[in-house]
Amino acid sequence: MAGPLRVERDVGLARWVQESLSDFGSVAANVPPIFEAYARILHPATLETPTSQTDAWGNVQYAAREITWAEAAELIGDRVGEREPSTVWQSRFGDDSIDLPDGRRVFGAHGLDIPVPLLATLTELLLESHGDAEVLAAVWEGSGLDPRGSSVFLAFPEAASWWERRRETRRAQAEHRAEQTAAVDPEVLAAMRAQHVLGLPREQQGRGHVLLRAQLAAFADPSWVESAGLGWRADRPLEYRTPNAIWPVEPHGAPAWFVATDLDLDVTLIGGSAHLVGRVLGHPAIEAERIRPTDPVL
Repeated sequence: MAGPLRVERDVGLARWVQESLSDFGSVAANVPPIFEAYARILHPATLETPTSQTDAWGNVQYAAREITWAEAAELIGDRVGEREPSTVWQSRFGDDSIDLPDGRRVFGAHGLDIPVPLLATLTELLLESHGDAEVLAAVWEGSGLDPRGSSVFLAFPEAASWWERRRETRRAQAEHRAEQTAAVDPEVLAAMRAQHVLGLPREQQGRGHVLLRAQLAAFADPSWVESAGLGWRADRPLEYRTPNAIWPVEPHGAPAWFVATDLDLDVTLIGGSAHLVGRVLGHPAIEAERIRPTDPVL
């Protein structure tokens, strides 16, 4: 790999993680329950404000900015969370998209993996607290990496025949998958084909993760995604993957910290010393809350 990451094919180096994780549903199912303290980092939500501009079809254009969950709560007011939520946001606010009386809209936090700017901020804090270190990063092999799971949707004029629609859809699908494949490093694709992947939290759960090596400092520069071979494309700069778990290689089985983002969630969990977690909770650019490994993940 030409970028800052290197494929680690010996997934046995991370078996201790599987062995340490607890039953599904708790914080300890994502971060090993071996640390002194834990925190839940809330991914930013989005506030969209209507502008005076419209698109070619007359639809109002919106200006977007990131907001904290605390800001969202002030804007939204009292809400009833979902009874069976699939994300932390849904457990607190219910809907992923909420229209405000003044025409603005609030959208729930980013899920699947940690946003690059937030990862850069967290990396800087980890570097200040523990210094640079060689780390292992686990990246889910699904969305963004596996082109077989992607698809395209096209709009056709009513006069288009079934054969025309079918032919054009197949052509566009093949083109899209070829472009997506080209954006993923060949070594990453080879690791997935050979099933050199780590199942988290357990094997045979459809959650294989490619294991990568890097220096922690690499994640402090948001531009790392452009050369990492994890799906970034210049024409689609917001579609790529970031690690779902990162931890120092040494000492084996007893790292100083562990960061995890479950691919179904919209938060990032961190375990470490009380001092480290205290710094996370007090960081002005990170919205976080203290948790315990036995707490439910939602």
